[in-house]
Amino acid sequence: MGYQNELKNRFVHVDYREQGAIQSANVPSSKSQKGTLKMSLEEIAIIKVLHEEPSATQKRIAELTGKSERTIKRRTVEMQEKGLIRRENGNRNDRWEVLIKP
Repeated sequence: MGYQNELKNRFVHVDYREQGAIQSANVPSSKSQKGTLKMSLEEIAIIKVLHEEPSATQKRIAELTGKSERTIKRRTVEMQEKGLIRRENGNRNDRWEVLIKP
């Protein structure tokens, strides 16, 4: 490369520029969350499955999402508490109702 730079423990200075050299990934939450739902990828996958198959059991949701049944049980309870989904009549053969728009 043609540069004669002294290498030190943890520091390498190659063509260092003062301005714009450091990029930060710290974006204020107001910008990063603006207009988005605060949902995990697992929750989004569950919502997608429930839109396609509202009568799906937790076992079927686990098969379609690739997650464990225990994870699906935990996430569906959390999602009901958040008001994202609701189980109609709460029986085994009933349907899931998605309370948010996709």
